[in-house]
Amino acid sequence: MTYLFVGAGQAGGAIVDSVFDYTDDSLLGLFDSADISTLGRPLVFNSTMRDLQNLSNVPPEDQYGIAEQHGLVQGTEPGFEEMVTGGFGRNPVDADEVMAEHAPQIQTILGEKFESGFDRSAGADESFEDDPTDVEEPIDGEEADDAPIDPDAEFEPGPAVEPTGSGVQFAFLFLGLGGGTGCGIGPHLAREIRAFTDGRAKVVAVAVLPNTRGADEVGGSDEDGEASAGRQAWNARYGLDRLEDEVDGIILVDNQRISYLDSAGGEFGEYNDYVAASIYDLVAGPVLSGVDPSAVDGIDTPDIDVRDIVTSLSFGVAGEESTPGYAAIGRSVTMTRSLPGYLLPFVGKRDIDSAALSRLSAAKQTLAKVDVGGAQKAISLIRAPKSNLGSGSHSVEIGTVKEYLERTSNLNEVNIGVAMSDRNLASVTTLLTYRREDIDRLADIEAAADAYEAETEELLA
Repeated sequence: MTYLFVGAGQAGGAIVDSVFDYTDDSLLGLFDSADISTLGRPLVFNSTMRDLQNLSNVPPEDQYGIAEQHGLVQGTEPGFEEMVTGGFGRNPVDADEVMAEHAPQIQTILGEKFESGFDRSAGADESFEDDPTDVEEPIDGEEADDAPIDPDAEFEPGPAVEPTGSGVQFAFLFLGLGGGTGCGIGPHLAREIRAFTDGRAKVVAVAVLPNTRGADEVGGSDEDGEASAGRQAWNARYGLDRLEDEVDGIILVDNQRISYLDSAGGEFGEYNDYVAASIYDLVAGPVLSGVDPSAVDGIDTPDIDVRDIVTSLSFGVAGEESTPGYAAIGRSVTMTRSLPGYLLPFVGKRDIDSAALSRLSAAKQTLAKVDVGGAQKAISLIRAPKSNLGSGSHSVEIGTVKEYLERTSNLNEVNIGVAMSDRNLASVTTLLTYRREDIDRLADIEAAADAYEAETEELLA
């Protein structure tokens, strides 16, 4: 199973880079644990070379610059710095037009990244790897007389002839909605990923909403030369309207959640880390740290997987076309031991308030002005050491977490999963899914976008 983590633009690339900082599940790498790269790989697309140079965990061969004259340029290409010279001026329409012209390159890139990997995972014969197209040629009985197979046998192609895109089953697309690049190219990336997999891959977008405080002040830019809040609201609406047609669900990350801080500009790195930790836990936790039932005999340890996440992020019934929902993600963490407990294994256990963990994971949702009571669906992952799974004051009570989520879910669709942790921490990571029309924050963005559009048209007139 291959996961694809795609970053579009500055914000999207930064979060993907933070996700791949999780090369193991342990504090400072002190304990052995599976690597996030065993699940999939990153790809980052940006129109500004400086943003790509700031990435620490995405190698140059997985970085692509976007240039109007040169299309998509790999980070290892000679002359990369000269070809990728800079940005779309916070204009997603320009980015959309450039990406539309070069979109076929995306499938070429995906084929180069995943073709050989898929053949190996499918158990294909090594002889097919040199020229995979050989297996796609019709079998001619007269030319096959000398072949070491029965010429009268009906030819049934094996896994090697499946489209290579079958290796990508789930894609997570990270993008910002306030600027030009991510907002403009994100829908193209989602569309081409689905086309590459013949529609089989499920695509989940993680979209960053801009801070739109002061959106009623329409102007070209603010004091720092950034696009005005009204313009960013217009960009966000433009991006969401197009993105909604291409993905299976959307997780919202709202920069307005940290806008009240005086040092908000310096908080983006920590905010990205918080989002990355939440995504990592929810997506990778059940795979890399799943619970062996025999190791926790007598304890109910339900499972979730990415399919459950996609289901929780969409609306529709079996057999009908689903529509994407809008979710916010939150994560709460508590220590399971006091400081003496780190030194003496049999002392220092701390009580765990499961109800408080549940409430806090909802309170820390990545969306401003959200009414938790308006959530339609919920999915949550509990992670804790083996000794803190079960019953009693020192354990995370699965039933308590589930009961809280069921009270917030209007459709009463709740999924709970449990995964192990090799750290003395217990965490609850929760996705709450809403319908677009029920999110006040998006209504505010719509209104600000309308106002910006009306005023700028008046100025032009």
